[in-house]
Amino acid sequence: IEFDKENIKRFTEEDIKKIQDSVDGAFGRPHIANYLIEKGIVRDKQEAFDKYLVKCDVPKYPLSLAEASELIRNAGGILVQAHPNDPNGTSLVSITPDLDEQARIIKEYMLDYIDGVECWHSRHDAKTTAFYIEFAKKHGLLITGGSDCHQKPLLMGTLDIPDWVAEQFRH
Repeated sequence: IEFDKENIKRFTEEDIKKIQDSVDGAFGRPHIANYLIEKGIVRDKQEAFDKYLVKCDVPKYPLSLAEASELIRNAGGILVQAHPNDPNGTSLVSITPDLDEQARIIKEYMLDYIDGVECWHSRHDAKTTAFYIEFAKKHGLLITGGSDCHQKPLLMGTLDIPDWVAEQFRH
């Protein structure tokens, strides 16, 4: 991070350790932004990103779903449609809250390129979970459950996902 222009002291090993200690999960730029706020260097996350963290961003090269699917599968990975109905995140809700319409979108645009659907998610209700379990079974997709949570309040550990979900990956 370039602080020299504003005579701000560079991060020390101790600073990095403090940031890492505050992280529950993967370390990333949002955690650095929080630390910059805590130290009074910036007012909010937007300022942190605008002034300091954009340069930390690795350029992204857009791939079509077909290209991404091929790369991931050739590397031995699988593709799962994550939290399709999360009202607070990046999901199909931003297009439509209607589950049948979400299913149509997945069938029309994604089905050939995904291997599973995240049916359990901390922000899915029981109706959504049941809907996506049925959808996955009907289309021969893996049924997964999410334990990650990228937003507050953290809801990790609040789901009771059956053991058979993990067993699908042992074959």
